[in-house]
Amino acid sequence: MTITLYAAFIGASRGLGYPLIIKNLNKLCVLVLFITFLLLQNTSVFFLLTYQNTFVFDFLSSNVKQILAIATIFSLVISEDLVVKQQINNFEYLILILCAVLGLFFLVASYDMISLYLAIEMQSLCLYVLAASKKDSSFSTEAGLKYFILGSFSSALLLLGISVLYGATGTTNFDNFRLLLSGVGYDNFFLTASIEKALLAISAAFFFKIAAAPFHMWSPDVYEGSPISSTIFFAIVPKIALFAVFVRIFQTIFSSFEEVFLIVLIFFSLCSVIVGSFVALRQKRLKRLLAYSSIGHVGYLLLAFSSNSLEGTQSLFFYLIIYMLTGLCIWSVVLSLNTKTNTEKSKTLLDLGSVSHSNVLLGFTALLALFSLAGVPPLAGFFAKLEIFVSALGSSLYFASFIAILSSVVSSFYYIRLVKTMYFEKREEDTSGISITHSCSLTMALCSFFFSLSFHKPQFSFTPNTKDGSLPFLIHMFSIMEYFSIFLMLLVSIGLACLIFGASYFLGVQLPDAEKASVYECGFDPYEDSRNKFDVRFYLVAILFIIFDLEALFFVSLVSFFKLFVFYGVLDYGRFFI
Repeated sequence: MTITLYAAFIGASRGLGYPLIIKNLNKLCVLVLFITFLLLQNTSVFFLLTYQNTFVFDFLSSNVKQILAIATIFSLVISEDLVVKQQINNFEYLILILCAVLGLFFLVASYDMISLYLAIEMQSLCLYVLAASKKDSSFSTEAGLKYFILGSFSSALLLLGISVLYGATGTTNFDNFRLLLSGVGYDNFFLTASIEKALLAISAAFFFKIAAAPFHMWSPDVYEGSPISSTIFFAIVPKIALFAVFVRIFQTIFSSFEEVFLIVLIFFSLCSVIVGSFVALRQKRLKRLLAYSSIGHVGYLLLAFSSNSLEGTQSLFFYLIIYMLTGLCIWSVVLSLNTKTNTEKSKTLLDLGSVSHSNVLLGFTALLALFSLAGVPPLAGFFAKLEIFVSALGSSLYFASFIAILSSVVSSFYYIRLVKTMYFEKREEDTSGISITHSCSLTMALCSFFFSLSFHKPQFSFTPNTKDGSLPFLIHMFSIMEYFSIFLMLLVSIGLACLIFGASYFLGVQLPDAEKASVYECGFDPYEDSRNKFDVRFYLVAILFIIFDLEALFFVSLVSFFKLFVFYGVLDYGRFFI
């Protein structure tokens, strides 16, 4: 409220000459989120039900809120300069982001179906407006309208499921659900069938919100048409809260109905990894490619959730944290591609050309982030995927794990294609002036440090302090053998990268030449259909990379010679959520 009054009176002040306050307002929003993070970090409440048992404060909601605050802070910091360049001088833009975060806070703390529905609608309405915030762009308006129409469909499904639950049980409170349904068996056919149909409708609404295939239709179009500052927020922040609520509902409240939604989870997981891996191969625009990449990663998260075990939940939250860090790094790289002539363009793969030559650190950071997304050791993305596959195999999900691993191998194709474009392609535009803002450089440095150097034993002690309930972050020291194993894995990974780049260079792999065109927002594709064929040698290099990616899974057994499964410390990332 204070920020709104400040922006309304100062920004509309005639005596002050109607000043541009968007940068100051952005810093105020960051300050508010940081203070919120400190308050959540230093709370002394372990478990509390409030407002007639409609909201709960526990370790799950507290820690997820802290992660949401950190992710939003970095999203605002890296997009501050871009908001100014895009001439988004409406102070309502940042107020809507804060309202969306507030809705996410309510969502993870919801302990009643009514409060859950209202929280989802609160953050969804803010996201609809953020997608259409660029009023002079027809594509932004189209993205907001499409998001609103399809989002209304998912809200209707959620409301339908809640109504059926209320009609069958007479309550909407989570605690009452847990007590009433703990002893429900299949002998009570009417009650069981009603609850199953309600859970299917609620899960379908959540699948739409997280853009899981086949309910992913809105995601690529909204990512492409929305301003990139809004796209960054869409891609990073909401999924964390939605998966936390998903865990609370289906693993704690309705755990007795796991047989019902287990098949549904596996189906949506496989659809997501297949669609995200294969459809992304045809994408030429960066935002659409990253949208399909996020759909694939949602499939891996659903696979971890399908294991229905403690290890699966741990791997889910660990993967969420690593994906958040890697996503921040990737979007910082995309923001750094802006030059004087292509600020308003829709970024294509051609814009990545010669990035490594123009800015060596930018290219190397993008390489690390892409390899982490692909799951190349020794980066944290590899251990996150490995933990998911181990948990799925431990739950006897052999077929789903096999399909997910094959899809992960296929997805490495377009990740290595981006790396190849950065290091071996040139673009006609002069890239000698590519520079990185201070906020993007800081974000990329911090994120790349975490997913590249803290992969080995990330034993940040998330156990609560017995005195004040805070969550101290204590880094454990490494032994000599652990350092040696790190060094060995780094040598092998660097050797793989050098071999891939060398093979790409000597085989003369080149993407087809494409005519440069002014592709504004969702403009036409500069790639001609007749030139949309890759050289056969490029497939040879991709197959070479895939072979090494598969062999990397077996390389972990070598590390156990020095210390058995030294990477098991990754479990500590997710243990504090349970």
